[in-house]
Amino acid sequence: MAKKLYDISVVNGSYTDVEGNKKNRYTNIGVVMETDDGNSFALIDRSANLAGFPYDESKGNSIVASLFKPNTDGQKQAPKRNVESVSEMTDDIPF
Repeated sequence: MAKKLYDISVVNGSYTDVEGNKKNRYTNIGVVMETDDGNSFALIDRSANLAGFPYDESKGNSIVASLFKPNTDGQKQAPKRNVESVSEMTDDIPF
């Protein structure tokens, strides 16, 4: 049976975290698998539209795909927030 080695991800934007650091936002577009006999192959999500990702002129006409080890606990990590009470929140959300 094939074993998952990596997630294949592409940067689809950026954001600023609560500490003011600029971070990249990634979209998972596939996986790299390894067969029982040691061969590797990639499975790309057929709905991944590579032309829809942000264009970076410095990279020419290419898209950089990053390989990440899969998260072993199966859950994405939530961003850490240092808000201790509701009164400290500064959002203007009306609900």
